[in-house]
Amino acid sequence: MTPTPAPPSRWPSLAWIIGLALMLTLTYLPLLVWLGKMSWQITQLSTGAVLVIFTMIICLRDSIRTLRFHPTIHTLGIVLVGLGLVFLWLSRVINFPPLPLLLLSFCFSLAGIVSFGFGKLGIRQFMPALGGFLVFGLLVGMFPALDWPLRAVAAKYAAALMTTLGLPIELRLILDGPPVLVLSLQGHNYIVATECNGFGLLTSALLLATILGFEYRLAALKKVGMLLLAVPIAIGCNFLRIVSICYFAPRVPLSYHAVHEILGNLFYFAGLALVWQAARWAAAPPRPVTAPLTDQRTTT
Repeated sequence: MTPTPAPPSRWPSLAWIIGLALMLTLTYLPLLVWLGKMSWQITQLSTGAVLVIFTMIICLRDSIRTLRFHPTIHTLGIVLVGLGLVFLWLSRVINFPPLPLLLLSFCFSLAGIVSFGFGKLGIRQFMPALGGFLVFGLLVGMFPALDWPLRAVAAKYAAALMTTLGLPIELRLILDGPPVLVLSLQGHNYIVATECNGFGLLTSALLLATILGFEYRLAALKKVGMLLLAVPIAIGCNFLRIVSICYFAPRVPLSYHAVHEILGNLFYFAGLALVWQAARWAAAPPRPVTAPLTDQRTTT
């Protein structure tokens, strides 16, 4: 009777994976610290950062619950980590904005580490978190460039809507110092500040569209459609928020701060609810086509 050979130990592979993960953590630590600092300093980004972190925790929890943790060094993980290092190298040697390349590098490297522990299915499980992280990082880099255009669009369409409603609104651009957009209505002046640019809702809407697109495993075209839909939803809800604040603030027995917070949160969650509902519609299976009923009477 021959003894059954013992299964190979997982400890060597696990030790290599932990060591590689620690090395990559130190490599990407400046990127992660910068993203955290920007999210802390800019209020509109904080909710998006929390959403990305929460999604990563959920993906890790679901992987632990539904997949077998089997630490193994294999070709797929090595290729993914290798691609991550290639993008990291490219971010330093080519004449191209480094942020997109750094974000892609982090996502490929994290996907490789996940595959070492949970295999190919683990990567699929983590796609919502990886996609959300990539979109969030890109939006953080775009914030300075989009701040003023978003404020201008919100103020312009808010003024146009209130004019259509017959309200005596005036949109003014004050250039005494840094440019300031002001909506004047019945003796009340409302400054369209950075906090009014709607970037927080835009960030959350795009993140939610990305995360749900991967969570519901939508086709690539539907994923793109969700992102394109999230932008007008966010911009529309933001300018409706500005209109409602300008209209109700002088008419209700509440402080301006209370009106601002109540209506701001109302339109914020309304925008996210629209994105969520759109994703559910996109993920719904098509209704089966039934053949029309025909007269099945027979003659004898």
